Amino acid sequence: MRPDAAEAQLGALRRATMGQYEILLEIGRGGMATVYLAHDLALDRKVAIKVLAPALLLMGEGMVERFKREARTAAALSHPHIIPIYAVRDSEHVLYFVMKHVQGRSVDHVIRDVGPLPVAMTQAILAQVGDALGYAHRHGVIHRDIKSANIMLDEEGWAVVTDFGIAKVVQAQGLTMTGVTVGTPTYMSPEQCATEEVTGASDQYSLGVVAYEMLTGTLPFQDDSIMSVMYAHFNQPPRPVTELRPDCPPNLADAVMRMLEKEPARRWPNMDDVVAVCGRPSLRHDDPIRREMITLAQSGVRHAGPKTPTSPIALSRVRTRPTLRRRRWIWPSVAAGIAVLGFALWRVAPWRPVGSVAAPPPAAVRDSVPVAAAAPPPQPAPLPAPRRNVAGQRDDSLIGALRAGALKSEQRAALAGASAADLGGGHAAFASAESLARARRVSEAMMQFATAASLWTDAERAARSRGARDTEPRRVAESPPPAPPPAPAPQPAAPPPVAADPRPDIEKVIADYAGALESRDIEQVRHAYPGLTGAQQGSWQTFFDRVRNLKANLAIATLNIAGASADATVSGVYEYDNASTGRAERRPVTFRVTLARDGNGWRITAIR
Repeated sequence: MRPDAAEAQLGALRRATMGQYEILLEIGRGGMATVYLAHDLALDRKVAIKVLAPALLLMGEGMVERFKREARTAAALSHPHIIPIYAVRDSEHVLYFVMKHVQGRSVDHVIRDVGPLPVAMTQAILAQVGDALGYAHRHGVIHRDIKSANIMLDEEGWAVVTDFGIAKVVQAQGLTMTGVTVGTPTYMSPEQCATEEVTGASDQYSLGVVAYEMLTGTLPFQDDSIMSVMYAHFNQPPRPVTELRPDCPPNLADAVMRMLEKEPARRWPNMDDVVAVCGRPSLRHDDPIRREMITLAQSGVRHAGPKTPTSPIALSRVRTRPTLRRRRWIWPSVAAGIAVLGFALWRVAPWRPVGSVAAPPPAAVRDSVPVAAAAPPPQPAPLPAPRRNVAGQRDDSLIGALRAGALKSEQRAALAGASAADLGGGHAAFASAESLARARRVSEAMMQFATAASLWTDAERAARSRGARDTEPRRVAESPPPAPPPAPAPQPAAPPPVAADPRPDIEKVIADYAGALESRDIEQVRHAYPGLTGAQQGSWQTFFDRVRNLKANLAIATLNIAGASADATVSGVYEYDNASTGRAERRPVTFRVTLARDGNGWRITAIR
């Protein structure tokens, strides 16, 4: 938030709370809210006031009423391990709620400073948070964003949960985008990653991630991209707790691993079962473990208040690094970072070889020739073995959600007036995603579907910008000039010949090029593409020697024609049998083709 905006928000809050609360200082800030420490004048106590982002107010009265209703539902929860909400209020310029001020530290800060926690302390925190979640679930409230940053240790040595009800409000009010879900990817359950309706079992999974983190000092899934982390939530079993923490009691380790089951039905029936099987230490005030929890809570910065809720995280917009425990995933601006890196990934990575046998690599694909002249075609990237058929169903569910989100983005762009050129990049990425999905290369397909959605969103924005310019008022002459006297009608000239649609001819040129590749005859390739260089010829020849039964399924994704020249984006899949292994393989490709028309028709002049 800009300094002037922050000052305006603080001023509005002081006016709205005048006579009730004295605003002391800001103690936290996130993408959705700012938290202030305040003094309750009537009850003479410190409270925390969380002010929601101004963007929420712009969504209208219906949104404000819905937020207040959901916040009141959360406020109705009365449990010693849930931070209570005292009031939910709004004025013309601010929407805020007042809650108990907890003097202490969040669990993620504690783990960052001391590493893995003692087993008995983990059991105590797990039992207390499990009690809180079980109570909330019995009252119909799902947290949706359980993570170590939302669990506080107070100065009495108790664990308390904050931000109940916030995630549901954000999700319900459309603050998320198509294909976007509320939560933090490293803690999200598989069903939450797939944007399915969540139950208390989802909170249990997220608490299992927190328990794993407390015991091992690390998260169960860590990777270089959001999509890889989400894919791991779907398919990869976490490393057993006992391998990282040999002194962990078997009952506790087994309980945590069951909390992390992919299928909700395979987890514990409810949070009471989790608490029972994990063990509940009896913590008197003088108990050493509780004294240590008090020490950890008191060692934090004074006035450390409740954590601000994180902004939603996107399934779309790919290839950002998930900030794991030390680099927490927070998205203050929902519409930005992941899209940019996703587009960059689309530009450089969809055809990158990943195996030891080489097919057309990046440079080769740009030149429509395989990569490394001396290497055979690459094998597809291996995917983790599916866990029963359910893993495949989860893959299909996530792929389906991303596909649908991308198509909705395309529809919005088309309705906004996006041109074929605007939509072309998204079409190419979408075609590549479909090919990858058919090849069961799920993680790569997810990235490409997300990239397509990003590109179409950009196309929609560009189209709306043009539309705004085109609707500016134009000056019109007050009266038209008088019509000249009628002149003798000239003899009608013969109409110019109607130019035939050139697309079929260009499609035939591309089909001829694909047929030349399938022949594996370098002379036929040169005939279809006269600009083939010597280096490209050698690279293609090496590729042809290493494959059998080559099929080149190529199609025009975008086509721009300007007189006697044309520029096309071509997408498709090379299917072949690896001559070395005998295994059938598929390689998605996307490249640009420049064509020219002369007296003999259209011909390819460049492939890049």
